[in-house]
Amino acid sequence: MVARTVSTGNCTHCGACAGLNPALIGFSASGRGPLPTRLRDFQPSDQFGLALADAVCPGRGVPFSELFQWLGRECHSRLMGPYAKLFTGHATDPAIRLQAASGGILSRVLIELVESGRVSAAVLIRQGVPSPEHASPVIAQTRDEILASAQSVYAVTPMLDVLPQLDGVQGRLAFVGLPDQVAAMRMLQAAGHPTALRFDFIAGPYTGTNMYHGAVRAFLRAQGVKDSVPIESLKWRAGEWPGYLEVRTAGGATYRAEKFYYNYLIPFYVSLACQLTPDFSNELTDLSVGDAWSPHFEKMRGGHSVIAARSPLAVEILESLAARGEIRIDPIEEETALAMHGHMLDFKKRGSFIRIRRRASRGIPAPDFGYFPAAIPLSRLAVETVISGSFALGRSGWARRAVEMLPLAFAGRLFNLLRKTWKGMSKPTKRKGLASAAFISKSSPERWGELMAFREKARR
Repeated sequence: MVARTVSTGNCTHCGACAGLNPALIGFSASGRGPLPTRLRDFQPSDQFGLALADAVCPGRGVPFSELFQWLGRECHSRLMGPYAKLFTGHATDPAIRLQAASGGILSRVLIELVESGRVSAAVLIRQGVPSPEHASPVIAQTRDEILASAQSVYAVTPMLDVLPQLDGVQGRLAFVGLPDQVAAMRMLQAAGHPTALRFDFIAGPYTGTNMYHGAVRAFLRAQGVKDSVPIESLKWRAGEWPGYLEVRTAGGATYRAEKFYYNYLIPFYVSLACQLTPDFSNELTDLSVGDAWSPHFEKMRGGHSVIAARSPLAVEILESLAARGEIRIDPIEEETALAMHGHMLDFKKRGSFIRIRRRASRGIPAPDFGYFPAAIPLSRLAVETVISGSFALGRSGWARRAVEMLPLAFAGRLFNLLRKTWKGMSKPTKRKGLASAAFISKSSPERWGELMAFREKARR
């Protein structure tokens, strides 16, 4: 069940299998990210938990159409997913805004949920737990605990293995996760899992690419820092937006790299899971937030977010906070929101399906997301050859070793120059027809049937 997803390389590292089977499954570090590991011999009593883990595994794909319908949301846009209102905005409290990855909207909304008593706790990812070099899910119950989890974490980290810890937390809950983690949570809710049903509010960031854990150590090795030197603190988006990577090591040394400079690590450590999922804007959340990339906001600096409010509750909270002056939000049209992330939307909404198709052609089981593009131009297929080829080259051992020999000042600037050049060259091809792209939906009766069977058992 779980093993088949891992063996095919389709594991998204969401943590659901471990969270549902904590005595049987844990996670172990590997070159392909944290992977499920059996902790003891299988017992007949494990059958139910393993079957449920298999039913909700996003590595098999996600029945988006059925989940949208179950949530009571109509999907007018396959590029954006269902939404009620779109905004740009930011928190008005400078301390919250500066501490966040972009505008601080998620942090301020979570603080409102906890302080108003709508939820008693929020499950978040926090860098520095259990050690400065690592990140883990935490259960935040106060303003300070929420703010301690502000900022992005660009390292693959299981989140749903936290489920057993929630048995000791009373009241309703909120959850913040990446698209695959949110999808697993929604499938658990559809299956009637009692802990999952306690989550009244689910939020998450826009998610383009994520990296395996070794990226930070590769960055330090390029600065001449040995792996034996302990990391004392790590921030992925330190300072004023758009921020910079900041790593402090034992002895007080600090190493920094601007965001667009340390992105040179992506081709070498990009996770496979983020190359296969077509969900960029976290479509199954109640509220999703991304960087508001546009010349206007980039010139203003300070940090601005593009905001997709997908449920009435999300709209209510945002508008209430805005009326009290706690946040600033400005309505925008879908076209404006999409334009801020055109390249990454293409990477997900067309590129992921090309990559899935090519894996399937090699006999590798492919995840099924319940829809696919009606057509992809030949020019876009050619562009994908370059993109996927660079990833294949980058994950080779010799390429990783070679890039570590380049000084950051050179590697970062070179990557940024190549990034801008490539975006300019590929923009016409990648964006051609994207806004008007047609998608074919197909139902997933067998997968949805699995979830409903578990829901029926939960009712009994």
